[in-house]
Amino acid sequence: MKLRYLAVLLSVMSSSSMAFDLTTPQANNTDKLVWTGHLSPDTDTVTSAIAAAYIYGGTAAVPEDINPESRFVLEYCKTAAPKLLKDVSAKQFGLVDFNQQTQLHQSVDEKNIVAIVDHHAIGGNPVNMTQVASIDIRPWGSAATILANHAETHGITLPANIACTTLGGILSDTMVFRSPTTTEYDRSYAEKLAKVAGIKDLNAFGEKMLEAKSDLSHVSAADILTLDYKNFAYGGKKVGIGVAETITAQQLLDRKPEFIAAMKAYKKEAGLDHLFFSVIDTKNKHANLLWIDNADQKIANAAFKGKASEQWLVLEGVTSRKRQIGPAIQKAVEAK
Repeated sequence: MKLRYLAVLLSVMSSSSMAFDLTTPQANNTDKLVWTGHLSPDTDTVTSAIAAAYIYGGTAAVPEDINPESRFVLEYCKTAAPKLLKDVSAKQFGLVDFNQQTQLHQSVDEKNIVAIVDHHAIGGNPVNMTQVASIDIRPWGSAATILANHAETHGITLPANIACTTLGGILSDTMVFRSPTTTEYDRSYAEKLAKVAGIKDLNAFGEKMLEAKSDLSHVSAADILTLDYKNFAYGGKKVGIGVAETITAQQLLDRKPEFIAAMKAYKKEAGLDHLFFSVIDTKNKHANLLWIDNADQKIANAAFKGKASEQWLVLEGVTSRKRQIGPAIQKAVEAK
């Protein structure tokens, strides 16, 4: 398979004697190295931290509690959950599945970041590193896919349980290959990992994950809003975008008053200029977008051409925050 990817090595003045190097795992000093992902950790973030810690050494950690889908994957794969950042001591940090300051846990000192493995664009507020860093960013469907490639490149065979969790990361971020972000690499590495993990039907595994993600009947609207949530800085404005991917979308659509109340409280508390929440109907492949005031409505109307239904804006064919929702909102905000 011919690999086409963006691998970036950023070098600046540093007092450190040896830079962390993603190309030579055996040469790195991993004492007190911690791998962690973005706030409101999703399954790709959780499983990528686990994979990176196995490949390169160090400890896998998460900035906040994990969501129901991630818990399902860890239980299914018989793998321990990463520690919370507050419970680990770190001198070096490796970031997985993000590169933005707005998604960085407050306990992470940017000067201690030594590596980034990600599949998102470098936006307006990337982390500000003051030392040599090794960065691998590729336009693939998940960070887990990139780390599966790292393992293969270095001749490292992931154990069955970590092959299983890494597969879960790929299936989650590609919505079991339904997302427009899915690439041939995601499909290929998913198949390889499934064989190592002993999973005969990876699509069936993915559907079970979607079911686990969709069961939010016992979760408050405030918690659902931030289960899969990211902050962005667009045009000097603070913008929050939360999504809930589900195969039972109507259950969440019926809770619109709860979400409106939760969004009003959260927007004020977080000091946001704009806030949006989208219920992604993974079964019918469309998004249902919600906002709470006129300022956000103007941005939504400028960003999308959808059909209004019970105050939700229905966006046919829209299923990805990274590829579709975020860029459209960014363009509308920056055009103001």
